[in-house]
Amino acid sequence: MKQIVYYFVVLFAFTSCFEEDVKVEPHEPGDLTTATVEMAETYKYQVYFDLETSTSISQNIISEWDLGFETADSGWHIFLNTSKMMLAGNSMNTGFNTVTSSSGLAMNFDPSTGNRDSTAIGNWYDQAEDLPVSKGYVYVIDRGTDENSNSVGLKKVVFDIQENKDYQIRFADLDGSNEQTAIIPKDTSVNFVCFSFDNGIVDIEPNKKDWDLQFTKYSTLLFTDAGEPYPYLVAGVLLNPYKAAACADTLHTFPGITLEEAEGLSLTTRKDVIGYDWKDYGFTSERYTVDVNKVYVIRDIAGYYYQLRFIGFYNSTGEKGFPTFEYVRL
Repeated sequence: MKQIVYYFVVLFAFTSCFEEDVKVEPHEPGDLTTATVEMAETYKYQVYFDLETSTSISQNIISEWDLGFETADSGWHIFLNTSKMMLAGNSMNTGFNTVTSSSGLAMNFDPSTGNRDSTAIGNWYDQAEDLPVSKGYVYVIDRGTDENSNSVGLKKVVFDIQENKDYQIRFADLDGSNEQTAIIPKDTSVNFVCFSFDNGIVDIEPNKKDWDLQFTKYSTLLFTDAGEPYPYLVAGVLLNPYKAAACADTLHTFPGITLEEAEGLSLTTRKDVIGYDWKDYGFTSERYTVDVNKVYVIRDIAGYYYQLRFIGFYNSTGEKGFPTFEYVRL
């Protein structure tokens, strides 16, 4: 029986992850733009969207990758694909062949905030004279479920670093079969290099300078009426951790904010600040309704400000999973 450790994370702006802001030249406000993103009825697609061009830059099926490896020169965080409700547990054991089960392990999931200091895999290395050295612990990874809600299975993994510049992983099924080793070089054109236990390095995330919003399923904490936390898969919007920032605008209607007012708002780089709760599910109607009064201000990766709201979640044939939104560049 898996154990899930529930934890709360501090919500704060990750300004240390930002490069120096680019000065935006004076510009004319934009026209009202309406866009629809296709996640599909089962939310099987992750879609990367660029506000400036109103374009879906790329999409992928959620089951195409398992782990994301941080690419910053000094960053060595490893992330789970939260769209599959993946879990990870540290066995605290360095004997690869002796770990054969997840029994008794605290199996965690990554927080939807994107907080690098609260990942399920956590601190898998020690810092020695500015060089990371693997602790050698064996992790058990629950790969979650695929786009058809089928369980994908478990792997055991040891993370390491090759020549102080590339990730190296050793992984196998829990019974020791299908053992492999892979090298994952860093690629600073993306936030994370994505890796599949089935297919190795996979091309998932587009260039980090080309998109602002990711439409996807993701794991988060919800709460029962009694206040008890429980993990759940939701469908919503996450921010590009490279420079994008946003906030819920509770002061202005749509459209109804000036650039000067937007610049005075307190924005956050928390990935799930837009999130999923711009829509609500009616158990009687068995349909989602969108709250058009929920308004967001977003600063994109180029430094432009936008006001945005959602206006729909169904396509013309009544299928859910097609979020429609309208926005204005300020």
